[in-house]
Amino acid sequence: MNVGGPPLSGWTPIRLEWDGARPTLDWCLTEGVDFTAPFFEQTVEECFRDRCRLLFRRRTGIEEAGRFVADHPGLPPALFVFHMSRCGSTLVAQMLAAMPSHLVLSEAPPLDSVLRADWVSPGLGDDERCTWLRWLVGALGQQRHDLQRRLYVKFDAWSVLDLPVVRRAYPAVPWLFLYRDPVEVLVSHSRRLGAHLIPGVLPPALLGMTQAETTALPPAEFQARVLARICGVALAYADDPLVTFVEYRQLPGFVVSDLAPEGDISPMLRAATRDAKNPALPFQDDRAGKQAQASAAVRAAADRWLAPLYERLQEARASQQARGPVAHAG
Repeated sequence: MNVGGPPLSGWTPIRLEWDGARPTLDWCLTEGVDFTAPFFEQTVEECFRDRCRLLFRRRTGIEEAGRFVADHPGLPPALFVFHMSRCGSTLVAQMLAAMPSHLVLSEAPPLDSVLRADWVSPGLGDDERCTWLRWLVGALGQQRHDLQRRLYVKFDAWSVLDLPVVRRAYPAVPWLFLYRDPVEVLVSHSRRLGAHLIPGVLPPALLGMTQAETTALPPAEFQARVLARICGVALAYADDPLVTFVEYRQLPGFVVSDLAPEGDISPMLRAATRDAKNPALPFQDDRAGKQAQASAAVRAAADRWLAPLYERLQEARASQQARGPVAHAG
């Protein structure tokens, strides 16, 4: 692995780690690679099937990303996508990524690591996290080919808890918050639990809970409370003129009507017919199945912690209808 070395054009930061109190970046040679897989890490895994890309990697301090971006700013973000989890955000990302003019970063771990940097270094200020976030968005958002004009960033579900930092770093970028019937979301997690719904993964204080609560609560109730925290933070920004709330049942129509560029959008429409997380499979509407599978515990937790927030999200969405389509930044 090289440390330092020639310019970073053609390289992408794929991982942020810590060397004492300072973060370092691992870079992968991604020249000629487009990020169209459902998740950023899947593209990185594909790169590592090439022995040259696997063996010849680089590590730098995070400041090197800042110097690189100063000379190569990258595409400016057009839209940020936040979400409740298991509510169609990957479908949105896949439809956007299907267009040659778009670069989509879908849950890139370096961005998550920057937002969580204060967990590792508790004395870290928001100014520093904002700066690092801008550096990494710039480094990740390098144009991959001449047709690309717009950058879309989909964050992890728990990243909305750091929304103040993202909005401070990018005050002019519009953003979405996607959500879904809470029963269906909880059933999805009961089938395959998301990492952020495992007790201990997220700091209890960040969730508005005590350590004792995170270990004592029944699984469905703990999961509902984590999702309620995510939705509650998003709702705190309901008056932000740059946010648009999107309910799962609006998809894929919302993407076509509000986010699609001018011209041929047939690639976007084809993407909507495939399973977003596994595009080799056709899309199947699973709403009825999830409702039928919901246990009494899931329904009780959803009713107690999430139903009131879901109604407030619906009200916020309805109040935004007159605002018109999302305005792209950049």
